[in-house]
Amino acid sequence: MLNLVLRNLTYYWRTNLAVLFGVGVAVAVLAGALLVGESVRASLRGLFLQRLGRASHVMSAPNFFRSDIPVESLHGRKDDVGSSARLTVRETLAAAELGEFSVRPRQTETRAVFVPLASLQRSLDRTGRVNTILFAARGGAAEEEAARAQTEKLNGLLRASATLEDLGVKLRWLDAGRGLALESESGMVGDALADAARASADKAGMKAAPVLSYLANTIRVGDRQVPYSIVTAFDEDTFGRLAPQSQAPGSVVDDRSLAPVVLNEWAARELGARVGDAVTLEYYLWEESGRLSTRAAEFRLAGVVPVEGAAADRDLVPEYPGITSSRSIADWDPPFPVDLSRIRPQDEDYWDEHRTTPKAFVTLARAQELWRTRFGSLTSLRVRRPEGETPESARAGVADVLGGTLEPSAAGLSVYAVRAEGLASSRGATDFGEYFLYFSFFIVVSALLLAALFFRLGVEQRLREIGLLHALGFTAGRVRSVFLAEALLLAALGSAVGVPGAYAYGWLLMKGLRTWWVGAVGTTALELHAGPWPFVFGVSGGVVAALLCIVWTLRGLRRASARSLLAGAREWETKAGEFSRRASIFSSRRLLVPAAALVATYRPGRSVLCITLIASAAFIIVAVDAFRRDDSAAARDRRSGGGGYALLAESLLPVVHDPNTPEGRDALNLGDEDALEGVTLARFRLRPGDDASCLNLYRPSRPRILAPTDAFRREGRFGFGSALAAEGEAKANPWLLLEREFEDGAVPFVADANSAAYVLHVGLGEDFILERGGGAAPLRLRLVATLADSVFQGELMVSERNFLRHFPEQEGYRVFLLDLPPNSDAADAQRVAAALEGRLADFGFDAVSTSERLASFHRVENTYLSTFQMLGGLGLALGTLGLAAVLLRNVLERRRELALLRAVGYRRADFGLMIVAENALLLAAGLLTGVLSALPAIAPVVAARGGRLPLASLGMLLAAVVVSGLAASLVATAAALRAPLLASLREE
Repeated sequence: MLNLVLRNLTYYWRTNLAVLFGVGVAVAVLAGALLVGESVRASLRGLFLQRLGRASHVMSAPNFFRSDIPVESLHGRKDDVGSSARLTVRETLAAAELGEFSVRPRQTETRAVFVPLASLQRSLDRTGRVNTILFAARGGAAEEEAARAQTEKLNGLLRASATLEDLGVKLRWLDAGRGLALESESGMVGDALADAARASADKAGMKAAPVLSYLANTIRVGDRQVPYSIVTAFDEDTFGRLAPQSQAPGSVVDDRSLAPVVLNEWAARELGARVGDAVTLEYYLWEESGRLSTRAAEFRLAGVVPVEGAAADRDLVPEYPGITSSRSIADWDPPFPVDLSRIRPQDEDYWDEHRTTPKAFVTLARAQELWRTRFGSLTSLRVRRPEGETPESARAGVADVLGGTLEPSAAGLSVYAVRAEGLASSRGATDFGEYFLYFSFFIVVSALLLAALFFRLGVEQRLREIGLLHALGFTAGRVRSVFLAEALLLAALGSAVGVPGAYAYGWLLMKGLRTWWVGAVGTTALELHAGPWPFVFGVSGGVVAALLCIVWTLRGLRRASARSLLAGAREWETKAGEFSRRASIFSSRRLLVPAAALVATYRPGRSVLCITLIASAAFIIVAVDAFRRDDSAAARDRRSGGGGYALLAESLLPVVHDPNTPEGRDALNLGDEDALEGVTLARFRLRPGDDASCLNLYRPSRPRILAPTDAFRREGRFGFGSALAAEGEAKANPWLLLEREFEDGAVPFVADANSAAYVLHVGLGEDFILERGGGAAPLRLRLVATLADSVFQGELMVSERNFLRHFPEQEGYRVFLLDLPPNSDAADAQRVAAALEGRLADFGFDAVSTSERLASFHRVENTYLSTFQMLGGLGLALGTLGLAAVLLRNVLERRRELALLRAVGYRRADFGLMIVAENALLLAAGLLTGVLSALPAIAPVVAARGGRLPLASLGMLLAAVVVSGLAASLVATAAALRAPLLASLREE
């Protein structure tokens, strides 16, 4: 049988070559698509490792480049936005020499500048300090489990070796009577540090007393006042020991509606105050909304103390730059306004003699109600040493216990496995192999249908051979075995052809990704990586699918008799062919077109296959084009992807002033800018992280987090795709869902629909686990609404309240949406952008139009759609090839009929008309089927986003089909006219 199979393959080589071509195309496309996915992953992995170098772990610390005092506090330097250093370029480094060094995976360009460490430390006034340490694991890249073990080990070493200074904690010895002062470099002692300090003091046999000091702009009693005074708050015990010292019998305040205050003798004398008087404290308060406000609080004078003992302690105030080190009040340079004209000579005398000694004392509970911040509610803790213990041993004891209690992660110090995390991200947010399998699906189907079609044609061409085999005693099963053996060999040969084809297909697609379609990937660093597995899976899938299609074509051989097969016909075929021939012979030339329609039903299986091939390609081309994004949509529509805002801006450094207020504009040097007249800015807090948009090929593990203000949420801008709200205000304005409270503690968030579906892979009501690093527990975010095609495709949106609760270290606002006056145009938007970028250059302010931002996302989507459409065009080419084969085969089978028609006087033009009509019928049926099938698919998108019918694409498609159909008709007509007339008539 093997000899018979081989002879059949060589004898019918033309038909078998077509089958081999179809199998080869299917294998090439399947394996090539998988090869693209593997190549993208390998390229991302290689790009990340090239930029990372030998580093495997990173230890990082916050707050290095800015003042340690939080910007969003009273004493934070809002105008300290950076400094400049003049450097000389020595050389430029290539990417292979770590010229694009980065510890975070991203495929877009990286800007890295390398300077001597000592020089940078001097420029930043941080001699001997760093904020990043790189570690290299032995053996290079570590496996996930090994990386986790190494991370734990490094974190253990960090906990064991980190000093209090590394953690931002200052522990200074005052004197034997006052003990130790525990302070923070931020000026505020956080709650975690305060709890750890109390626990450490207890273990060391000491007691820690909390202290909160604040600057009062005015202490007022009646019409008399004292300017710029320190007020210190003690706990109830300490305050209770301080107050009774000056209270005469019966002078205790009975009115409990006002909190008590104690003044020192100097302040009481200047104010003319007596026990029981109402004392008003006026003070500045920096609001988190971005403005400095003046508040006032009223107290009842509970006592007056002399400036001695605990009331004469000038170290109750931490060091505040611009204030505590000044030689006089006139030399103060605080980050808030000071009216030096209010300073009297006696105020300067007090500063010369007592410096920062408090003039007033209040209870800690009341002070924390007034002056608590998210960075802490204390300025220091006082720790007294036990009797008989030396200052050195007391300090060492507290430092040892406190150092062992504090977690470095609480201070922002963390170690993470940068290599392992980057390699995990290199797997990609989307599987390009899977995408290109989708894109190539119709090519694969078309190729397999083409292979089945040609194999079927080959079988029908050999009907007499099959009948002869039956007459010689071959059973139907044995005949099918012969054909299956031929099919198996053809599939094997096709897969052999498909392997180099897969390499070429993968190379071509990778070439396209880094050149023609670079807008979709954002990098030219993608290279082809030909591993074995894509070929193995592609060949296996292609061969199995081809065999199944071929087996399907053989199913009819069971019903054919030997007699009919020897006659060259099959009994189960439709009688439409006989009717067609008779209709053609006895009709006039005017009935040639209807006769051709009947002829098209002569082989219904072939016709259905052709229609299927053309309909599939038409469906893809028409449906895909309707999903293209139109960037000409009204950008000022409040429900559009830009929310009605003209510009989107981002700053490298946080902006804490509110640019919508006159005070904020003056502070930002924007008050006299005419271009900003009528412009308002919506502000967003930002936690930097990975881009979660389609512009990032890497899988984001720590996406960017945005927090809009409450005012922005109440406006209800932007269009939503879906939301958890079924009714009420939240249904009309899903932004309100960000304030929803979940019993399990999940934090609600809003994301762009594309990011949620294709990057984060979460659905409505599902959770995304945000890794925070630094030993902090992961944060569970729950998707409550999705935005429809918005400028927020790269971020996750949470409420400002939840943002400040979970990310208190992130200060100020760094993302802005600019709303221009109604009649503004693109030129006005450019002027506004130029003005802001110029005035806020120190903040690294960069503004782009929202339409341009959306267009960058749309370019990615449209590029993928163009890819899909191009591959659909290749499917159309395969369909046209199948159509030409069917027409040619039909003409060859009808050569006796055509010879008879020629003998009775039909002309060559008549044959051309008949064949063109048959071709047009099949083309029209395929196109009509594909287009009608595409209409329901594109109807939702047309209705949802005001889409358009792809009339231009339809026109191009029809033109291409007409040209290809005409070419196929001409080939079939030429073949029919080449048939010998006499020989064909003798067979009729």
